[in-house]
Amino acid sequence: MKVSKNELMASLKKAFEAMGFQPGDYYDAADMVVWSQTHGFDSFGRLMEALAYLNTTAPIHADLVQEDRHNYVLDGRGSSVLLCGSEAVDLIRSQVMQGSSAALELINCYNRTFIIQRLVKAAQCNFAFVACWRQLDCCVKVSIAAGAELPEYQTFTMIDLFEPQSLRIFCGTDLEAIEKQYAPQLEFGTLVESFSRTEMMDCYKNSVEHGIEIDEALWQTLDDLGARILVESTESSRAGAGD
Repeated sequence: MKVSKNELMASLKKAFEAMGFQPGDYYDAADMVVWSQTHGFDSFGRLMEALAYLNTTAPIHADLVQEDRHNYVLDGRGSSVLLCGSEAVDLIRSQVMQGSSAALELINCYNRTFIIQRLVKAAQCNFAFVACWRQLDCCVKVSIAAGAELPEYQTFTMIDLFEPQSLRIFCGTDLEAIEKQYAPQLEFGTLVESFSRTEMMDCYKNSVEHGIEIDEALWQTLDDLGARILVESTESSRAGAGD
């Protein structure tokens, strides 16, 4: 079945709210899923994996476990980037505002591809980012210049041993300066695959024009979750509906 971007956004916000996400968190989580899916990153598969965990566990945010002169480590405590991704990006942005650059590692987190949307949004405020993480036997590298609307997405063979559930983010105001400053931590093997900005934009245009294809079982799951926050119609609820 196909749904519109607005329909998907509304359904996701209700579902995340029903699972205990706070207002800011469920807006961000819905944005991450919609952006990723409409730009060709198959977020629905990752979402199904995340829902199995999020639906049975109270929302968990990351803890700051290490801080050392613009180098930070956040422990996601086994949670999803849908919950702790915004926290990580906000922290590293705040540090760059006090200096020229900063590095952050988010450990013990899942669904890391969703972080791309948060980086893209932050880039609109003139921040540049490089993010990388392990994906199976390869390493994903995402780069976005300050002010850019879409990132560069590449996968490489690994020469550095990334922890399986670790995400590294490097932030500054100039992409070339970040690449130069953190070069020892941004060494990868052979380029395996690239996903171009043109391909991302084509996916987005197709989603807007023709709708977003979603499995009926996933759509029903989102509806079932969202139903938890609906108020049963009573004389009292109807009387207050216009307040």
